[in-house]
Amino acid sequence: MKHIEFKNRTGQIIFLLLLSIIIGVASIITVVLPREDKTLYRESQVIRGNLARGVTESGSVDVGTVIQNFDLDISEFTGSGSFTFGMERQGGDMVMGMIPGVSDSGSMSDRQLEIEQVYVEAGQEIETGTPILKLTQESVEGIRTDLAQDVTDADLVYQQALTSQKQTEADAEGEYKLNSLYADYSQAEYDETVSALTEAVEAAEKTLVEMQAELAGAQAELAEKEVLLAEEKKVLENALFTAEGTDKENALYWWIIAQQTADEARELVDTLEDEIVQLRVDIEDYGEKITENETALALARKELENGEITARGELDKRKYNAENAQEIYDVAMEQSVFEAETAKEDYEQAVRKLEEFDTVIKEQVISADTSGVITEVYAAAGDYLTGNMELISLNNYDEVTITVSVEEDDLEAAAPGNTVNVTLAAFGDEVFTGTVTEIGDAEIDSNTNKTMYSVTVTVQNTGRVLYQDMTAEVTFVTDEVSQVLYIPVRAVIQENGEDYVKVREKDGKIVSKEVTTGFTDGINIEIKEGLSEGDTVLTETKASA
Repeated sequence: MKHIEFKNRTGQIIFLLLLSIIIGVASIITVVLPREDKTLYRESQVIRGNLARGVTESGSVDVGTVIQNFDLDISEFTGSGSFTFGMERQGGDMVMGMIPGVSDSGSMSDRQLEIEQVYVEAGQEIETGTPILKLTQESVEGIRTDLAQDVTDADLVYQQALTSQKQTEADAEGEYKLNSLYADYSQAEYDETVSALTEAVEAAEKTLVEMQAELAGAQAELAEKEVLLAEEKKVLENALFTAEGTDKENALYWWIIAQQTADEARELVDTLEDEIVQLRVDIEDYGEKITENETALALARKELENGEITARGELDKRKYNAENAQEIYDVAMEQSVFEAETAKEDYEQAVRKLEEFDTVIKEQVISADTSGVITEVYAAAGDYLTGNMELISLNNYDEVTITVSVEEDDLEAAAPGNTVNVTLAAFGDEVFTGTVTEIGDAEIDSNTNKTMYSVTVTVQNTGRVLYQDMTAEVTFVTDEVSQVLYIPVRAVIQENGEDYVKVREKDGKIVSKEVTTGFTDGINIEIKEGLSEGDTVLTETKASA
């Protein structure tokens, strides 16, 4: 049994050795034998055009969003002038000023346009002029009638303003005469006002002095009585001590004298204490009254100060009116003319609002004012349109933006209006042209401590081939050559210090041609000699079989 087991184990070892030898040989053959590589070619045309190079930064495509609003002004006509200028009589005096007239506040009032049907939906691509929604016939006709009435009302206000202008002229002439008389009595009016206010201050000062005197008297009397009280308390103490120490039976007389003295002293102490309490109450009252009088005096002095200022202002005003009667007259007339012109502008605005209504809303329909793909529809059937209400939002693929960070030292190449070259990984060597449209505020890069600017580039998206978040390289041009032949840099092969390209001839044969290169932007390279416009060059790549 043991012998049989030994023979089986020997066979297993031999089998494993043979298997290892086979695997090793196979590995050696795999390593030693060469792999067969397959050559692939990508064709490019020799193009004539411009090449540029400069500062290149990375960013991503941002497709702009455009929102179409309902921005028609259908508000009720109220006019833009707050008042009608003229003369108003107050207290017997003619005062030049602004008489309340037309309010300048505008409101939507009850004017609303109701949506009957919405024609578009999110994801739909539309063109300028595509119908967006339809309004109810009743609401459209109602608003148009109101706008037409606004034109009539505005014209009426304008005619009234012209009439008011003539009335203002007559009032201004009367005001001119009145202003000329002010100088005769304005000084006496000022003196009378200041005198009355001065007397009030003097009366308050007198009352305060009297009250302060009463307070001082009470405080002095209090001090005297407090001294007297202390003395009487001492007398009382001594009398009581004497009475207690005197033998009543042997010295009755002296005991009686001591008791009488103590009683008199006690009575006087009680009286003094009551009087002191009352004096303290009186002193507190005097203090409160003095505080009140000081407040009254401060107010009187403030009234005098303000009164003098007011009276002086009134005096100066009257003197000014007297000295500038002609100028005031001219101002009144200028304001009247201004009000008439404002009323005319209001009338013209009412006419424009009606014309814009008829232009935007045709046969109850509001149409798109731009092209794009709708991202969201905000309006729905049954909604009422209000001022500046959002109707739809669109992705405007006609032009996109790319925002990159540019160092302050390179900012000269990124000036607004400068042309830039844009390449995208998805389009290989194809170059798009853009324009710098915005430069943001300066920021400090926390990693490099350099000043950076956010620069936005706008690219015309011809064919709408650029999409949101595509990776892009933006080159701000610093050097450029015009109308040269160029091919992709990767198509140029260098051998022994010479430049060659592989060219596919018309019969399909592939040949190498020596070329002279020049300017390069890093993606394409200028060909000065060796190729012609339209030639087909090949970019070679290897793929393992």
